[in-house]
This record gives sequence, C-alpha cells and structure tokens, in this order.
Amino acid sequence: VKAPTIEEKFVARKKILVKEIPLTGDSIELRFYDNAEIDGDSISLFLNDKLLFQHIRLTGNAYSIKLPISEMNETNELIMVAENLGSIPPNTSYMLAIVGDKRYDAYLSSTEGSSAMIRFIKKIP
Repeated sequence: VKAPTIEEKFVARKKILVKEIPLTGDSIELRFYDNAEIDGDSISLFLNDKLLFQHIRLTGNAYSIKLPISEMNETNELIMVAENLGSIPPNTSYMLAIVGDKRYDAYLSSTEGSSAMIRFIKKIP
C-alpha cells in the first residue's frame, strides 16, 4: 500500500478554521515557524484548493512567502496540511501574516485527521 499523496491528504482531512484575516493593500507576507519545539515538522500549503508549496520544513527561522492580493479572490482559504507529525505530534506551526502595517498571528495544528485553515477576506477600500 503506497502512502497517500499530499493532495489525497488535503482532500481526506477535515479543515478546521483557525482565523479570518482581512486583506488590504498590494500583498500579504506569511511567515511560518515550528511552534514550541523544533521536531522535524514538515508541511504543505494549499490556497483555494491548489497546492502552493510542499516539503516546507519548519524551523526556528521563518519560511516566508509573499502573495499578491490582486491575484486573490474575494474570499480565500489557505490550508496547512501536515506531511508528517515530527517527533512530537501533532504538527504545529506558528504563522505570522503581515498585511500592510498590520500583523496577525495564528497557531496552526494538523494531524492525520485534520488540517488548519486560515481564511483571507478582501476588504473593499
């Protein structure tokens, strides 16, 4: 039996909404860190059901991505899917989102049965 692909894990797992973040301006910067103890956690990120990045190894240093808000929908769902559970389950990450001059943080947790979801909502100026 082969292990499920990250896309299969994404589809099969329950998505749990952690936070809603308003979008304004040109871009959003997301920084991901391993939360608590650095134990080998690895994640994939999906935006609006499409695989954005995979094999992100979480450490004490930020894994940063910048997304142009102009290319996003009115409502967007970012899903963090655990590729593994590290040596201390569950897979946990700390996410910092920077939108303009505002900062939002979220603690994301993913297991074999669930994935963490952040919803980004465009604010009309």
